[in-house]
Amino acid sequence: MALLGENYFPPVSKSHMSFRRGKALEKIGSAVLQYRPSVVYVCPTKGVNINLIPLLMMNNIKLRIVMPRKHFFITLTDEEKIILDAACDYADKIIILDQGKADPLKFAEDWYLASERAVESSDWVLVAHNTDEENESFNNLMVKFDGNPKPVLAVDFGVEEQYL
Repeated sequence: MALLGENYFPPVSKSHMSFRRGKALEKIGSAVLQYRPSVVYVCPTKGVNINLIPLLMMNNIKLRIVMPRKHFFITLTDEEKIILDAACDYADKIIILDQGKADPLKFAEDWYLASERAVESSDWVLVAHNTDEENESFNNLMVKFDGNPKPVLAVDFGVEEQYL
């Protein structure tokens, strides 16, 4: 499976996990665990991808990290870098597409290259996004995959309004 997630994910609040974050993890995690992929290819960018890695690791799902270039993940927070380090230790393969240093101005291009490699290497794709919020960069990435014949499972991790 290739994991393509948008670069936003509900944050942890200062004192506990937020309701929105918990629901998002539950929705995406349920989809992953229902289909139990034998291996997941992921470019651990901010947002969904980096935040879903601990779930994959806790459930002993084989992980393959796809990095477009060296230093591509420089913008991750310290907490996210801890997850990335653990993921690199856990992964059975780390695929680095280019030994050159990443250019922050070419983030979208590099993100696409890594995502393209993940999709090419997998049998199917899980796309995790929040349909309640517009995410232009994620939409632009998805347009580049328009017409790709791989089976896609789209998971909306938006949280519906709660009525009391």
